[in-house]
Amino acid sequence: MTLNKFSVTADLDYSPESIDSFINICEGLISCITDDSGARYFLKTAVDELSVNSIQHGYLKKSGEISVCIERCENKIYLEIADHGIGIDPSEVNFNREAQTEQDLQPNGWAMAILNRISNGVSIRSNHPRGAIVSLSINLPFNP
Repeated sequence: MTLNKFSVTADLDYSPESIDSFINICEGLISCITDDSGARYFLKTAVDELSVNSIQHGYLKKSGEISVCIERCENKIYLEIADHGIGIDPSEVNFNREAQTEQDLQPNGWAMAILNRISNGVSIRSNHPRGAIVSLSINLPFNP
């Protein structure tokens, strides 16, 4: 069976168990979207990073609703993650971040830059009336 589209919404807690359970559900569905192992790994990683970002920054480490939608259209896969947290100003995200010194390797702020480089680009928009929607796409076969 090949799944063409799925959407999953859950109330997540800021706990490894809650987030891991959600990621495992998404991972099972992702494996039905594509058999490309690189694409599956990237999508799982993207869902993990963006879900954690939503709970950490959008909901300020409190529980909140996260929605993941993944759709395959021919040789492209689209990923969209939405929350109803405090939102994010796209102009404050450094999509082109680079490390030139050891201090630049601070642990926060790398997810969007890495996802942007490996995908066809990341876009962020408001999830009216509150929250953020992060979208990206990849080509198949996946070749970062």
